[in-house]
Amino acid sequence: MAADRQDLAGRLGARWSPPEEALTASADILVPAATGGLLTAAVVDRLSCRVIAGPANNQLDDPVTGDLLHARGILWAPDTVVSAGGVVYATAVEIDQVPHDDAVHRVHQIARRLDDVLTTAQQHHLSPAAAARQLAHRRLRGPAAGERDVGQGAAIH
Repeated sequence: MAADRQDLAGRLGARWSPPEEALTASADILVPAATGGLLTAAVVDRLSCRVIAGPANNQLDDPVTGDLLHARGILWAPDTVVSAGGVVYATAVEIDQVPHDDAVHRVHQIARRLDDVLTTAQQHHLSPAAAARQLAHRRLRGPAAGERDVGQGAAIH
C-alpha cells in the first residue's frame, strides 16, 4: 500500500512522507483530515509548515495550543469553521427546510466566516483560535457591555 502511495505521489509531482513523519514534514500547508487532538504543544514545536487547514474535528488538544501556533507564525484555520459544511447543509435542508441551492449558498458563506475569523485575529492581535472563540461567544450570547476575551485580555467591539 505504501509503495502505491509513493508511486502516486511521484506521478503527481508530490513528495510522499510515511504517516509517522507526515505531521512534522516540511510543507507549506498541513491538512489534518482524520484524527483530532493531533496538535499538541510538543508537536507545535516540531512543525515545519506555514498554514494548517483541514477538516479533522478537535485538532487542538487544548485551546492554548492555538495560541502556540500563532506565536510560531503558523496560520491555523479553525476546524470548527473549515469543517462546518456538512452541518450547515444538513441543518439548512433538514431543519430549516430550504431548497438545495439556498443550502449550498449557506455552505459557501463558510469562506466569509473564515475570512471574518482571520481578519478579526489580525486586527485585534489575537490567534485565530482566540478570535474564533470570541466570535462564537458573541453569536451565542450577543455582545455584552465591557465584554473581555477569555485568556487574551482583548475584546472585540
